Amino acid sequence: MQSLSSHYHQLLGLPSNWEVENVNLSMSSRQVEIRLAFTGKQGECPICGQSCLIYDHAAEQRWLHLDTMQFETILVARLPRCQCKEHGVKTVQAPWAARHSRFTLLFESFAVELLLHCANIKAASRLLRLNWHTVNQIMRRAVQRGLVRRKAETVEYLGIDEKSFKAGQHYVTTLTDLGERRVLEVVEHRTTEATKELLASLNDRPAVAMETIAMMVSVSMIVSRLVNLLIFSAFWSPPRYRPWPGC
Repeated sequence: MQSLSSHYHQLLGLPSNWEVENVNLSMSSRQVEIRLAFTGKQGECPICGQSCLIYDHAAEQRWLHLDTMQFETILVARLPRCQCKEHGVKTVQAPWAARHSRFTLLFESFAVELLLHCANIKAASRLLRLNWHTVNQIMRRAVQRGLVRRKAETVEYLGIDEKSFKAGQHYVTTLTDLGERRVLEVVEHRTTEATKELLASLNDRPAVAMETIAMMVSVSMIVSRLVNLLIFSAFWSPPRYRPWPGC
């Protein structure tokens, strides 16, 4: 019969150089605590990726994981530190969490999925039993991971729009790929400078083949000349303008 430690090792998807040392259940606090231990002799430098000998172990850390049944689940471990010839002693990256995060990657993935289905961060915070600022940080880390993974692709239909929040007292201007229904860039305010910053971000991409730029009227009135100038200088030929359904 499979042991409890082996069972959790498979559930957590741990690599072979990590083992489940102990699993503690507290009925009073409704919590499952899983203690993990590193068993390898070498670790990967988080900066250069070189395999290095283990120097020692960092202080004990705790990460919030997905619930086990109705019980809050916590991972506890001391991360190994390796001795890199080039970068010195560095803490090895935990395979289950992002650097400096108190949550596992699986928990953060669930939190982001929940955010997509909630009206706002406050609603998601209530379901996750976390405060607003903590959930906001999880969202920001997810955005950064997404930006790192983003590949330069052709954008045929570009959209420039403005969004208001805080009871309409604050605005942001967005640059979107209308064909793929994704946001490319967001900047604060709805000014000419904001739009200039949005369009300047296109210079960081390879040549973009665009057929259409769709803009809300209030934005297009401000930046029509600016768009013509920047787009013409950035691409072989200026795109044509026409309303996008819903504009």
